[in-house]
Amino acid sequence: MVSFKEAALNILDRADEPLTTQEITDIAIQESLIETDGLTPAATMGAQLYNDIKNNNKSPFTKIGKGRFALKNKNDSVSSPLILIEKHNKNVKNALEEKLLNMDSFLFEHFIADLLKKIGYEDVNVTKRSGDGGIDIIANLTVGGITNVKTVIQVKRYNVHTKISGKVITQLRGSAEVDQRGLVITTSDFTEGATSESKAPNKMPVALINGEKLIKLLFEYGVGVKIEEKTIYSLDTDYFQNNNGFINKTDNTEKNKSIWPLPGGMNNYINTLNEFLETVESGMNSKKELINWYINNFDNVQSEKTVDGYIFVPKSMGLVEVNNGTYYLTEQGKEYLKNRNLDYLYEVIVKNIFAFEEIIEFLKTSTEPQKEQDIFDFLNENLNANWSTFAQTNFRLLWLLNLNKILKVDGGYIVRNE
Repeated sequence: MVSFKEAALNILDRADEPLTTQEITDIAIQESLIETDGLTPAATMGAQLYNDIKNNNKSPFTKIGKGRFALKNKNDSVSSPLILIEKHNKNVKNALEEKLLNMDSFLFEHFIADLLKKIGYEDVNVTKRSGDGGIDIIANLTVGGITNVKTVIQVKRYNVHTKISGKVITQLRGSAEVDQRGLVITTSDFTEGATSESKAPNKMPVALINGEKLIKLLFEYGVGVKIEEKTIYSLDTDYFQNNNGFINKTDNTEKNKSIWPLPGGMNNYINTLNEFLETVESGMNSKKELINWYINNFDNVQSEKTVDGYIFVPKSMGLVEVNNGTYYLTEQGKEYLKNRNLDYLYEVIVKNIFAFEEIIEFLKTSTEPQKEQDIFDFLNENLNANWSTFAQTNFRLLWLLNLNKILKVDGGYIVRNE
């Protein structure tokens, strides 16, 4: 037996195409390269490869598109269309970075203004060239059609070796009005002092976009680059076994991608879940009865539509099933209600809901606390979650906190020591 990363090295070295973590894991198990007691070993594989690329400058692995991996040293010898596309996009990225650094500063401000408009900012105005007090652009962002956030923006066109200091954050705050928020965008990066100052309590919040994030946004919104779509065909390996003896397997396990919180307070999800299961077990198990139970027991629950979401939670977890409009406990629901064991509940949830164990494996593999943004990026980039907001990531973190699987500490989230 070898480690997950050693197995991935072995398999990717023989592969003619970038592979998903599920494909790598299936082959590793098929060839008895790894041994694991985890419910979803592909989650462990994905977390280890993703973090190795993220934290190790000498990592032998590289990400190709969303959720596929290859070896860096094979990129020049493999003619995979996915790798060729990745090489092309990397060349475009490098060319875009060079164009931004050589662009006139005033034109650069207008360029960023175009990006802000694409993102959704309104009334975007570039300020005059001097005497602007550190403010380059003024814009409004309407959130949910209700809240209008007036934003002052400063842009810094620096090379990667010149980081933005906390002084820039302080200067922007000094130029802003009481009801405004700040945003600093740079082609380089920020010092730790700048990052800390941007989040300082009792001061105007200032969001930060560094060069890496800026390039991602430019690609995402098609500013400074053209998005060209081409049809690319690839062999359907589900039908064939290739010359290396690999059989391409697909994970046919369908898991629920949506999970909701439960009423009763952010630290009381388990209590509310237990009470709901007890109610179903007691025989109050029609949908109408359960709707009334929620409305009668929780002051902040008034909408029947909202209750539908709450009722779906234990069903999506595999604890409750519905037959002809009547709700019953599943065998797993009965077993959990009998023993109230949170480890057992976690195992049931992992079998039925996407990205619970994946988050745990990501945090286990990480050498430092991970912020919500980091976890969100991991799920989107590595597991194709395709979430546009933090909601589903946040709900999973809240459930994992309630399950005593993780802790929230300064700097983000970590796995609770078992």
